[in-house]
Amino acid sequence: MLVPILLIVVAVLLIGLLIFMMYKAARTYDAGQHATYLTVKGGEFHGALRQPTILWDPSVKVLRGKNAPDISVITSDASGSEYFEKSLVVRRTGEVSLRVHTCAPRPFISRTRDKRTLKIKARVSFQLDVDRIHIPGQMEAFGANLGVRIENLFDNAIGALNDEQVYASQTEIETRVLRQMQDIEFPADPTHPTGMPLGVKVFEAIFSYEPVEDGSSLDDGQGLRGAMEYPRGALDDIASMLKEADPKATEVLLRMMEMQMKQNIVQMLCDSGGLVAFTAQELGLTEHPQVRERFGLMPMTPPPAPPPAQPDPAAATPAAPRGPLTAAEKAAAYYGTTPPVQVAVPPPKEDAKH
Repeated sequence: MLVPILLIVVAVLLIGLLIFMMYKAARTYDAGQHATYLTVKGGEFHGALRQPTILWDPSVKVLRGKNAPDISVITSDASGSEYFEKSLVVRRTGEVSLRVHTCAPRPFISRTRDKRTLKIKARVSFQLDVDRIHIPGQMEAFGANLGVRIENLFDNAIGALNDEQVYASQTEIETRVLRQMQDIEFPADPTHPTGMPLGVKVFEAIFSYEPVEDGSSLDDGQGLRGAMEYPRGALDDIASMLKEADPKATEVLLRMMEMQMKQNIVQMLCDSGGLVAFTAQELGLTEHPQVRERFGLMPMTPPPAPPPAQPDPAAATPAAPRGPLTAAEKAAAYYGTTPPVQVAVPPPKEDAKH
């Protein structure tokens, strides 16, 4: 009789031990510096696990499955050509990554102070702050909010500079954006924050850019064109370059632009579809150095003719009356040529013997 009782007791202990081991395995969470788990108790946020823990209290539950937080960001591959959405949460287990991640929103357009259009590619390195993990855990669109903040901060910093200043101040722009993101997360005055914190630690903010032709002002589908067939953005680059250019180089460049402008005028007239006859003087394209010095590089009207010289009364002599024109003079006047000069041939001398 004693043996069956002992067998029953042993079986109960074994079953209890098995249940205990299964419960312990199911409630053990490998948290640490690399990952954490969000827990709730009674429907309220209970905290984030910071080290390997066994949750013996059955009322404390880990958010996982359909209840797992949705924390994801837009990032790119190493080359920066492919963009995809990356989730920071393993929904099956509820593990939330605490590693350093990169948020790289898709390229966006920014305008400088002088209305130049730039294509911006930005990247921000961040880490979820375990002390404030409830903020992204309760946020509906964490990745979208982080991406919009990155775009706005870089756009504001770039929009305060001219195009030629962006390249020279790239490091200052990155430092400014980094400092602003850090100040939002950890404001100097917590009672007056500069923005809504996202519960992250920001370590780096970098960007690259490339000019984009502005299509807001189109005339013939090819964009607004200027001298030498330059688009408006290229003309702005030339203007920026001329600020510190050598005067001789500036003169050569202006000369080339003038020659191209002449060609544009001639081509425009020839493309009109009709027969056009004109001279350089009619177009105001004179090349006389004195006229260029007086009227500028590109006078569009011919210079005024000098006043006719007044004849000297003392030197004036009445012209001899002229007879009718010869046939050679009439032909020369018709064809615009000089009449042949007739040379008088003296008569032959008579022989002295005669």
